[in-house]
Amino acid sequence: MSFSLHDRHDLIARLKQETFDVLVVGGGVTGAGIARDAALRGLRVALVEMDDFSSGTSSRSSKLIHGGLRYLEQGDVGLVFEAVRERQRLMKLAPHLAKAQSFIVPVFKKSRHSVLLLDLGLTLYDMLAAGAGVIRHRAMRASRLLEHEPLLRAETLKGGVRYYDAQTDDVRLVMANLRDAHRSGAVCVSRMRFDSPRIDKGKITAVTVTDMTTDEQLEVRCQSVVLAAGPFADDAMRRFLGRQAPRPIIKPSKGVHVVVARNRLPLSEAILMTADDGRVVFALPWPHASVIGTTDTNYEGDLTNPRCSFDDVDYLLACANSHLKARGKPLERADVVSTWSGIRPLAIGTRDDADKTYNTSREHVIHKDPAGLVMIAGGKLTTYRVMAEEALDAAVTLLPGVRQDGLSPCSTGDRPLPGADNLPRGSSPLDHFAKRLSDSTECSLSLAEHLTQTYGSDAATVYEYCQAHPKGSRQVVSGCPIRWGEVDWVLNHEAPLTLVDLAVRRLPLYYIVGDKLLTKAPEIAEHMTEFFGQGDAAELQAELRQWIDDNRPYDSHAE
Repeated sequence: MSFSLHDRHDLIARLKQETFDVLVVGGGVTGAGIARDAALRGLRVALVEMDDFSSGTSSRSSKLIHGGLRYLEQGDVGLVFEAVRERQRLMKLAPHLAKAQSFIVPVFKKSRHSVLLLDLGLTLYDMLAAGAGVIRHRAMRASRLLEHEPLLRAETLKGGVRYYDAQTDDVRLVMANLRDAHRSGAVCVSRMRFDSPRIDKGKITAVTVTDMTTDEQLEVRCQSVVLAAGPFADDAMRRFLGRQAPRPIIKPSKGVHVVVARNRLPLSEAILMTADDGRVVFALPWPHASVIGTTDTNYEGDLTNPRCSFDDVDYLLACANSHLKARGKPLERADVVSTWSGIRPLAIGTRDDADKTYNTSREHVIHKDPAGLVMIAGGKLTTYRVMAEEALDAAVTLLPGVRQDGLSPCSTGDRPLPGADNLPRGSSPLDHFAKRLSDSTECSLSLAEHLTQTYGSDAATVYEYCQAHPKGSRQVVSGCPIRWGEVDWVLNHEAPLTLVDLAVRRLPLYYIVGDKLLTKAPEIAEHMTEFFGQGDAAELQAELRQWIDDNRPYDSHAE
């Protein structure tokens, strides 16, 4: 089922014409999860997002599905328990979106924690996921750790532990939820800003929204509103109330990641490092790059585009260099291919020591107003499904009794996400599907593996796009695995409107190749306009160049 620019006109027409049980404000992972859950329960649901889907926090995370070892250290046992259970659930329901990743926690002579203490902590971590198919951790001597990861600094290494969590593509996780919501009847529209509600006799009856592509205002009839606005929770609440809320809802924290070329840091495993100030930093292997992150600092700037400073870059590179030996020489600024910077919307009031964002809990909060409003804030990527379920449960109680009757129960805990619905059962489903795709078509095994790892069982359809495109199986940018056929599939199924949507978020071309993307931007932009039969290729390129310039590291001391 298509979900593209071609569908936008019809979706907006439905916004104008229909009356919805639930209107979701926010197209990140939580909002997408709510829309999917609502549609599957049989509710009439719409979702509006003021920018691109997943353009905020949900595209700028560490891209991990994990319990969170440091939350365990902070005593958030309940949060960790819920997170490890959701991690295992997602690995089952969407193995292409939650892939097991081994992590090493090295212990050096000056480390704060001993191997014994880490071993004990990870024993509890494993116990919290007991019965969920988790791979148990192992404590190891230095020599054994170096066999797994030769880049570790051997001279002061005492030993460490090796455990498993999972990596994800956060944008693709959002889009999988939105695609399932869309094909289940939800109306999901990006670049549609929530402005204000209409309240009659103490109840929400409609909201005013603005189409950011045309400046057209329209009224959407609805019986409840769920604000899942992430970092913009306070702004969304202000728009709803018509005034500033009595107290802030979220405390913004900035998290920065840097991408370096894989030939400079060819990681075999993910590494959990501890910076000099005690913060946790990850070094993560990608197929064609390595990622280092994240920072975790108070933030008071522009929530739309938090910027990465050279201080942030230097902090992360210094941490990596103190734990790992890059090839040739220590990592430096020139090795950074790309960066991203995002805002964590930490819910205020979940901890007494919330002045320090590093110590602030990732637990979520839900506020319910009898007028028909539900607001959800905080939480973490891993627990998005539970957050969505709880927020929707709250919204359902605000609906008229006739709309509550006969609804299906929440099914997101058992229903595979798109891309997992046709995978073979048993162990290694992605490997088996890739082999079957390669054996039954002219698709090479390496391409079949890439497509299956990215799209799950949708790989078969993506490969058809590769065959249909004159250069479909060719790489869009040399040295990056993404093919032209993937571009067409994404244009038709994941609703990008701009070149930034396509080449930064849906397909992480920019993060893998950096400025090399600009050399291919004219060709990709021209292809987009031809595919849609509308648009200005030069304008699409200009938007991408501006986005890249706006997201380059800057010198904070020069401002």
